[in-house]
Amino acid sequence: MTKFMWKFAPIAALCIATAQALPAPAANGLRLYREHCMACHRADGRGGMHFGRVVSADLRAPGLERTYRHDDALIERAILHGRDEDGEPLDAPMPHWAGRLDVRQVRDIVAYLHTLRAGRR
Repeated sequence: MTKFMWKFAPIAALCIATAQALPAPAANGLRLYREHCMACHRADGRGGMHFGRVVSADLRAPGLERTYRHDDALIERAILHGRDEDGEPLDAPMPHWAGRLDVRQVRDIVAYLHTLRAGRR
């Protein structure tokens, strides 16, 4: 193993162990989150990225589930169609993922988001 590989092996092992500790939908959601969401909401979901006057949401916020009325379908709609809990458009930087992610993939992302809010991540 090269010096480079030894340096990052513990990080890779931790990522693999973390994904294996999650139920299958949440583990797939973690992979999808890293691929599609992490750039704006950060690796740990804390958000806070500035896009002009708009700031990306903290996906760990305890009030987020209350805001979305503990309804995963509303969270799915936010991801797929860029609509908030009242059906109003989300801020422009939030992409609409419909056509790029299917409903199953979005449900897996939501399953992963629940692990963030539960403090298990």
